[in-house]
Amino acid sequence: MGEEKEKKSTKLGEDDLMEKIKAAVKAAIGESAEDKEDPEGELGGETAAVTDIVEEVLDAINEKRKSRKADGEAVDELSEEEAVEIAQAIEAVIAAAPEDESKGDTPEDEPDDEEKENDNLADDKRKAKAGFRQHKARKAAPAPVQRKYSTIFLQGRSQVKKQTKSVPPVVQLARAIKCIDVFGRHDPERAAYYAVKYYSDSDMSREFKALGTVNPSSGGILIPETYIEQIIEMLYAKTVIKELGAQTVPMPNGSVTIPKMTSGTRATWGGEQRKIPTSEPTFGNLKLFGKRLNTIVPMSRELMLTASYSADQLFGNDLMRRMELGLDFGALYGTGTEYQPLGLANNENIQQIDVSKLTDEHVAKNSLITADFPVFMRAQAMIKNIDDQHLGWTFNSLIEGYLQNLKTSTGTYIYREEMASGKLLGSPYRVSNQIPLTATGTSIFFGNWSDLIIGDQMGLETYTTLDGTWNDADGVSHNAFEENLTGTRALMYVDIGTRHDESFIIAQNCQVPGSTAILAELKRLEAIEAKAAAAGRNEGGKK
Repeated sequence: MGEEKEKKSTKLGEDDLMEKIKAAVKAAIGESAEDKEDPEGELGGETAAVTDIVEEVLDAINEKRKSRKADGEAVDELSEEEAVEIAQAIEAVIAAAPEDESKGDTPEDEPDDEEKENDNLADDKRKAKAGFRQHKARKAAPAPVQRKYSTIFLQGRSQVKKQTKSVPPVVQLARAIKCIDVFGRHDPERAAYYAVKYYSDSDMSREFKALGTVNPSSGGILIPETYIEQIIEMLYAKTVIKELGAQTVPMPNGSVTIPKMTSGTRATWGGEQRKIPTSEPTFGNLKLFGKRLNTIVPMSRELMLTASYSADQLFGNDLMRRMELGLDFGALYGTGTEYQPLGLANNENIQQIDVSKLTDEHVAKNSLITADFPVFMRAQAMIKNIDDQHLGWTFNSLIEGYLQNLKTSTGTYIYREEMASGKLLGSPYRVSNQIPLTATGTSIFFGNWSDLIIGDQMGLETYTTLDGTWNDADGVSHNAFEENLTGTRALMYVDIGTRHDESFIIAQNCQVPGSTAILAELKRLEAIEAKAAAAGRNEGGKK
C-alpha cells in the first residue's frame, strides 16, 4: 500500500461532480443559485453550452482512469480535488471568453477595434488550453481533446451577436459624411472612432481606417467604397432616366469610348452566275468625358452636429435629391458645352415633333394633343427599328393629368386605368417636373432608355465646412461662421450620351387645358421667390 497514492479528499460520483461543475459555471457567468429553475430542467443560455463541454471532459477523464487502472492505480472514483480542478478550468474558460454585447455599451473614450477583438479571442483560446492542462504528466493524456473544449465554448459565445437594425443607404451616407467631415475633421482615425461612438457602426469604422492608408488630401475625401456602391445605385434608381432603363458605365480614367455600329450589312437576291454585291458595316464611337455635377447643402450647425436618426435622414434626403435633379436635368436639357453633357432636347440628331405645326386633327388641334397622339408618337419611333426592351415615357404632371382625363364619346376614360399602374400604351412612364411649361407648351419624351449611357468617374465626393462662405442659387451670400451654418459640398464627375440617337423622339409645344392660368400662377411664385432672395441679399449687406 506504500506505492498507492494517498487521497486528500472525499470520493465523488459523476452526479455529484456534475452538480459541482454546474454550480461553478453559474457562479462564473453571474447566475445565482437561487435563480428560478428552467421549466425543462436544463441550463439555459451559456450554461447549457457548457454542459456539453462538461460531458466531454468526463468522457476524457474516464479514458484516463482506465489507463491509470491498467497501470495498477486505484481509480474507482474521482476525488473532490480533481473535481475542483475541473470546475476551476471551466470557470477560467468562461472568465476568459469575450463579454456579450448586450451586457454593456462601447466606452466613449475607446473605439471598438475588430482586430483587437480577434487578438483577444486568440489569447482566450490559449488561456483555455492552459486551464485544462494537467498538473501531472500522464502516460496517455489526450491533449488535443482538451483544446477542443475551449474552442467549442468560445465559438458558442462569439456567435451570440446582437441583431443590428438595417439602416437605409441615404442615412448611411449622412452618417459617413458627418463622421469624416464634421466629427472627424477629415481625419480617418477620428472618423472611425466617432462611427463607433455615435452610431455603433463597426463596418463604417473599418472602412474609415482603411481609407486612412491612402493619405486623403485636405480638399475633400471620398465616401468609403462600400457606401459609394450603395449610394450611387440609390441615386440612379431615384432618377427618372435610370428608372426608365438608362445604363451606367465606369470611367476610371475620366473618359470612356464606346464603339457603336452606325450601319449594317444587307442580304440581297441574285441569279445564277451573277456576282454577289458586297456591303460593309460602318462604325462610330460614343465618347464620354467626366463633367462635374456639384451642389452645396446648407444646414444649421446644431442640427448637423446631432447624431439623431431624423437629422441624418433629413440631411441625406436633401443632399441626394439635389444630385438626382441635377443628373436628370443634364440628361434631358444639358447644353453639351465644356461643362455640361448633351441632353436629349438639345441633340440635333434626335427626332423632334413640333405639335403646333401638325395638321392632322386626329393627332392634334391648336397644339392640343388628342387621344391618338401617343399612338402616333410611338409609331414614329418604332418605324426606325429601335429596340423595344426598355421603351418608356417621361413628361410633367400636367401632361399626366391631361392624358388621364381623356375620354371616349361615351364618357369612358381612355388611359386612366392603365396609367394607374404606371404605364402608357404598355410602356412605363415617369413624371419629371423639370420638363417646363412655357407659353408655347411643354414636351413629351419617348424612346429606348437603355441606349442612354451614364459615365461615372469616381462616385460621390463630399466636403463639409463649418466656417466657409458661399453663394446660393439666387446669388445670396452665406457665411457659416456668422449664421452658425454648415455647408456640405457634394461632387460627382459624370457624362451622359446616347448609343443610338434614333432610339428617342421628343414632342414639343404640347398645350394643356388651362395652361394660361397655370403659367400665371408659376410667375406669381417666381416673383415671391425673387423678392425673398432680394431681402436676403439686403440683410446680408447690413451684416
